[in-house]
Amino acid sequence: MIDWSRLNALRTDIGEADFHSVTALFVTEMGERLALLGANPATATAEDFHFLRGSAANLGLATMVLSCQAAEAACRAGAAPDIGAVADAYDAAMAALAMAIPGLPSAA
Repeated sequence: MIDWSRLNALRTDIGEADFHSVTALFVTEMGERLALLGANPATATAEDFHFLRGSAANLGLATMVLSCQAAEAACRAGAAPDIGAVADAYDAAMAALAMAIPGLPSAA
């Protein structure tokens, strides 16, 4: 579900002092985007899932990356993306991250 080595590499790359704020920013932005997509799924675009995939990849959220790739591909093929699968992967990742990084914003 989470590539802990990627998450720890991010921590090393940006330093412990900035790690929590950068991680919280990624989590908040992903949660906000998912909330918008959940409220109005007809507006979902490949670019939405590309954004989410990039953010998830930066944090090592491997399952979410895969869900976003599938949703992005669906959009590009003219099919409906599985927003629920992306949201479920996000929620599961947030639950796992909450234990490792206390104080992260809650899932949207």
